[in-house]
Formats: sequence, C-alpha cells, structure tokens
Amino acid sequence: MAMHMHIREYNSKAESLRLSCECGWEGKANEARRELHEAVMDFECPKCDKMLLIVNLITDAQKYFDWKETKE
Repeated sequence: MAMHMHIREYNSKAESLRLSCECGWEGKANEARRELHEAVMDFECPKCDKMLLIVNLITDAQKYFDWKETKE
C-alpha cells in the first residue's frame, strides 16, 4: 500500500525522502515517476509502476471546495 502524506510534511522531507518498492527499487522520491493531479501528487516506482507515495496538495479544504464549485 502506498504511503500517504500532506504537502507540508512532504516539503519538509523532500530532499531526504527515500522510497522503496517490493520489486527491489530504492531511491529518492524525486527519482520516482511523478504525476500531478488536481488535489494530489502521486509517485510511482520507475521500475514496476507500483504506487509508492500519495501527497495531498490541499492545504485548506474549504477554499478547495469553494474553488471547485466555481469550476463546475
């Protein structure tokens, strides 16, 4: 199962954050495949594509939902 963390926690650990996968790959988070979505950023193993980390990008839920309403 992928690790979960908030963007504040990720930002404080980004330089030293290491990920590992069941397939044997290990490396820094910035070496993994990243995909940016509307509310999350996910990190996948570059060797087998397994999801390793999901980072919640929402810092203020109410502001996010207010913004989301204006987009629909």
